[in-house]
Amino acid sequence: MSKEKQNIITLSSDDGDIEVEVIDQTIVEGTTYLLVADLVTDEDDEGDCYILKDVSKPDSEFADYEVVSDEEADGIFDIFENMLKDEVKLEKE
Repeated sequence: MSKEKQNIITLSSDDGDIEVEVIDQTIVEGTTYLLVADLVTDEDDEGDCYILKDVSKPDSEFADYEVVSDEEADGIFDIFENMLKDEVKLEKE
């Protein structure tokens, strides 16, 4: 499997499945967070990014993530922004 394909995950919800690219991950106070972005096929396009929080149960076979609240996102966004400052331009909306 190519490295590029390994960075793509499928998120499932009641509205259907979407594929996103994992940009980075961090662990804060024992909780894993992922920064994911819409798949963008054209370098001139801009996509949206989301911060997901791992809420999996310890004995779960599959990972369970949820989009973080706006309050929680602010602090975690700053961590990702600092981690990626030389690689990716991130902007808050």
